[in-house]
Amino acid sequence: MDYTSVAMMALIWGALLVYFLTPFQRKTETKSYVKMNFSDALKYSFIKVTFHKKAILALAFILISLSVTSWSQNQDDYYNEIHGISSQTQPINYTMGIVVFSVMIYLLIVGRKTIKLFRDKL
Repeated sequence: MDYTSVAMMALIWGALLVYFLTPFQRKTETKSYVKMNFSDALKYSFIKVTFHKKAILALAFILISLSVTSWSQNQDDYYNEIHGISSQTQPINYTMGIVVFSVMIYLLIVGRKTIKLFRDKL
């Protein structure tokens, strides 16, 4: 897979993950947090981003992606082994890339929500 394909896949996959991890805004959610410090805002953001309905879909999306990439890499290794193909380069580990990319997106969403909440409640 060339770099353009990987970049397009990462862009689409990342956009879907951001959509699934971003909770819906509720009009009734007008709690007043007086003098919320950064650690409280961070805890609140982790809870709000992690425990909502679409987060279950994000978890399913990640698990399906991990199983498909793992299966694909195993099939590729098996094909190379039975046909006597020895690769000169180390293949890219897409499974690890998905995990790292998912964690980065998750932490960016939590950080964005924390900073937004912290600035609004000062």
